[in-house]
Formats: sequence, structure tokens, C-alpha cells
Amino acid sequence: MKQNSHQKRHNQHSSNDASNRGLDKHFIDTFKDKWIEEELDEEFIKYAEDFGKFLKENDFTTSQIRNFFGEVRRIQMKGISKEKTAFLLIRPKLAYAASRAGHSAKAFEAVMRKAHEIVMRKESQKDDFEKRFKNFVDFFEAILAYHKAAGGK
Repeated sequence: MKQNSHQKRHNQHSSNDASNRGLDKHFIDTFKDKWIEEELDEEFIKYAEDFGKFLKENDFTTSQIRNFFGEVRRIQMKGISKEKTAFLLIRPKLAYAASRAGHSAKAFEAVMRKAHEIVMRKESQKDDFEKRFKNFVDFFEAILAYHKAAGGK
């Protein structure tokens, strides 16, 4: 039986959704805690490039990323030690935004939530808290840069 063009598009879209959900999981599974705890490395650069492209290809906009990056930069400028509450509130804001958007927003939220949790998880280790926050900012900035480089609007 021949499929009409609507059925073909629907099947193709469903197939893309399934493969994108696999990519969502891929980015969560391949995320390395050490990028936030210790330092970014060459493996991270590849990850950021792939994740930035994924977000662009799935219509996640630069303004959606910048909404959060701007807040993170504001926290950085005021000093994370004074702005811990504002930083803590990033996670619920990400969850809310992801609930209102497509699956690429959910992937972005999942990856950034994981990175955010690593910064906050070891807050009692004050010496490393600022270092982890700085790595988080650099992590975020690299994803934004690669999204933009991939043609993100």
C-alpha cells in the first residue's frame, strides 16, 4: 500500500523524534562530572560542539540559551558567593522553560541540570565551589558558542 505525503512526513517525523530522544540520552550519558569538578578538556570540546549542533538542528534558539546564560553571567559578575540563591534558582527556571518548549529544550535542561547539580552537590567544599562555578560558566559558554557557530539563530 502506498503512503501519501502526509503519512510519509509523519513517519519521518516520528523516526526523527525517536532518534533525537536517543541523542538526548546520549548527551546525558556521555556527560562527564570531571568537566565541572576539575576542568574542561578536549573531550568536552567535542561534546560541546556536538551538543551545540544538536540544539541548533532541533530548533533551540540562541535567545533560549541566552535567557539563562545572561542570568549566569549576572551571577558571575556579582560574585557567586553573594548570589548562591540566584544560582540555585536556575534549576527550577530551566525546568519551567523546558516544560513549555520542545524536546531540544528538555535535552538542554537535562544537561544543564546535571552540571548545575555538580556545582551545588559539593557546596560544603568552599575551596572548590568557585572553581566548579567557573567551570560551569565556561561549559555553558562553549555550548552557546558552538550553537551559534552551527548557525543557531
